[in-house]
Amino acid sequence: MRGFCAAVCFGCSLLAATACRAATVEPLHGQISINQGQGFHQIDGAAELKAGDSVIVSPGGTATVSYADGCNVDLKPGAVMVIAALSPCTSGSYAQEQDSNWQNHDDTKWIVGGVLLAAGGVLAYEIYQSTQNNHQGQPPPASP
Repeated sequence: MRGFCAAVCFGCSLLAATACRAATVEPLHGQISINQGQGFHQIDGAAELKAGDSVIVSPGGTATVSYADGCNVDLKPGAVMVIAALSPCTSGSYAQEQDSNWQNHDDTKWIVGGVLLAAGGVLAYEIYQSTQNNHQGQPPPASP
């Protein structure tokens, strides 16, 4: 059972780690600035972003934000974008879709549901085991 718990914990940590590097921003034209928690600073080339980081495009600039799942969002002049943990294609928002199959992908819901189901199962099993261990060696309750 401990091996199963370790596997579930490893899977959850793997999912959490993938959220650390949510997207890449690629400046195409003009000035692009990012804020990763220490204020905005201008970038000259591509930069890795995580959930919560912000991108600002200058009035004459353009950039593309590319998520790990293949979703690309073109940022127009004057745009401000906060990077989300899930790509806009996955969450069903306005983003441009590179692959027409993205509209049929609900993988994230299944992954989250599966993790929650597994965690609930582990919790229920642990509760069952602890109640069984508490009753071992004790006589059964007397019937009235």
